[in-house]
Amino acid sequence: MDIKQATTHQEQNELDQLLWDVLWKPLNFKRNIRETFKLHMPQIDLIAIDQDVIMGALVANWLSSDEIEIHHIAVKRDFQKKAVGRMLFKELSILTQDITPLTITTYARNTSIGFFSKLGFEPVGSRLEVEGFMEQGIWLQQMSVTNLGYHQA
Repeated sequence: MDIKQATTHQEQNELDQLLWDVLWKPLNFKRNIRETFKLHMPQIDLIAIDQDVIMGALVANWLSSDEIEIHHIAVKRDFQKKAVGRMLFKELSILTQDITPLTITTYARNTSIGFFSKLGFEPVGSRLEVEGFMEQGIWLQQMSVTNLGYHQA
């Protein structure tokens, strides 16, 4: 498995399709929902690929010179629990390792808090209840980690 930045139009389309299939289609959201979530900030798009199959994706946005937000992370069902998400996160940490201190934040779904906790993230504030997600039993928790002390993740 290779982790790389999605740079071609085809890779970007496949990343977008994977996010739709894993994150939003099961919730019956509109196909273009990603546009409403989009931050217009510099972005890092990573994909996990094996034998020309994209298994997972991570989208992170620079919020400032020393803060990144993981905006989306998703792994196809058949590849979950196989360290794909961890490897995507590790590649993000490698790409940003020269920036210290660096804070990485995310808004984790209640179903992924355990994943982020294993990477060293800690909850920040109280949970967020967002329309459209709450009806599906999903709430969000802001989480963060600082200083990238987990390069061996």
